[in-house]
Amino acid sequence: VRRRRLAPPGVGREEDVLTERPGQLTRAAAAYGLAVVTLLNFLNYIDRYVLSAVLPRIKTEFAVSDFDLGLLANAFLVAYFVTSPIFGRRGDRGRRTRWMAAGVAAWSLATGLAGLARSFGQLLVARGGVGVGEAAYGTIAPALLADYFPEARRGRAFAILYVAIPVGSAVGFLLGGAIAQAYG
Repeated sequence: VRRRRLAPPGVGREEDVLTERPGQLTRAAAAYGLAVVTLLNFLNYIDRYVLSAVLPRIKTEFAVSDFDLGLLANAFLVAYFVTSPIFGRRGDRGRRTRWMAAGVAAWSLATGLAGLARSFGQLLVARGGVGVGEAAYGTIAPALLADYFPEARRGRAFAILYVAIPVGSAVGFLLGGAIAQAYG
């Protein structure tokens, strides 16, 4: 790994910049990027798993069958599965941060719409929208971190990113349970 001054004079110190390729970020900028995508991953998994804890309430509220409830997970998964390759390609050919931001905006909007759903059909469509938004984020975030960190530091960066999965999942179940108990 070569040390190279990439920032304009007065921005960052030379020892703060590790590069394998021209254009590598300062350590502080890479750490900030890692913190943002880890927080998004944490929220991503809360969003995925809060639904599981409120399924009995959804079943009662919309008078649907267990099969219908299974469709909610499938709407998310099919949308995620179908759109992941599209976003992966877009992320490889365009500005990753813009595609990720668009995905997070779509996922946030769809999550809000799911909360406002007045019918099972609306909820089903909203969960599919969540899958599309999360596919954009989920496929591009690892590539973005690979851009931000030299190969020798990527393992640690990915470990931090992926620790949000079990933690976010657990918080999603707990939060969903609290919501179900408070409102159902």
